[in-house]
Parts: sequence; structure tokens; C-alpha cells
Amino acid sequence: MTLRHTDLSTLNNLFKGDRARISEWIELYLEEAPGYFKRLEDGLRANDAEGFAAALHDLRPQAHYLGAPKLLELLLQIGEKAGNKGTPACSEAVQQVLELARQIEMELRDHASKL
Repeated sequence: MTLRHTDLSTLNNLFKGDRARISEWIELYLEEAPGYFKRLEDGLRANDAEGFAAALHDLRPQAHYLGAPKLLELLLQIGEKAGNKGTPACSEAVQQVLELARQIEMELRDHASKL
């Protein structure tokens, strides 16, 4: 199966091809990721620069392990923009991240159902 938004080769390498462990990591991501994205959204709404930055920090390794370069790129851009222009300036980019996160979640759920 070709994945559109993710490349699970990083997980495959990390877990030395152990499909059970890869599947467990994906399930854990699917359980925990909504909380990460909610923290990002909450930080934006509350103009909480510290909470916003913490959520970005927690999401970046998740994007890396998923092999989700577009998500990682957006998170890095948001971090830079927040640092230069403040958290409120990131509203549009956060919406892009949330939409991409929904697409990734659907992709991973579909993938996991076929393992």
C-alpha cells in the first residue's frame, strides 16, 4: 500500500521490521496525537506562547517518526513564525496542520486495518 502523507520506513528501521511494534506505535500515535493537536490549537486560541511552543516541540518528533515531511515542515515554519511574529500570526498555518493531521490519521487508520 502506498501512503500519501507518511513514509513508515523510519518506524520500520527503528523497530527493525517488527510489524507488531510498528503497529503498536501507530496505535499509540492515533490515541495520543489528538491531544497534541488540541494543545496546539488551545495555545493558539489562548495566545499562550509557552504552551503553543511546547505542543510544537512534542509534535515534531511524531512527524519525524511517521515520515511525514509536509507536517514536519509546517510545524517548523509555525515555530519560526511564532518566534518572529507571535502566536496569533500562526492561525492559518495551524489550520493547515490540523487538516493535514486529519488526513494522516485517516491514512494511518486505513493502513493499520490492513496489517
